[in-house]
Amino acid sequence: MINELEILAESGPKWAAQRAKQALAINEQFEGGGLEEIEFQDMMLRLIEDGPLDREADDLDTKALLITAIQQVANI
Repeated sequence: MINELEILAESGPKWAAQRAKQALAINEQFEGGGLEEIEFQDMMLRLIEDGPLDREADDLDTKALLITAIQQVANI
């Protein structure tokens, strides 16, 4: 699912690209030992909170892909 996040970060709609870039950065920090797992999961969940995401997401397929990718990368 990292590949999906990278694709979204490079060519997704602005709202998805921004969140995908943040998810990749958070994952990199976690993989480097800079975050505990609970912190990592909490930060990843904040990226896909319903309220803010629902206001910005204009494509349900992209929204579903982003949510699924983030959840799988964070083992949620």
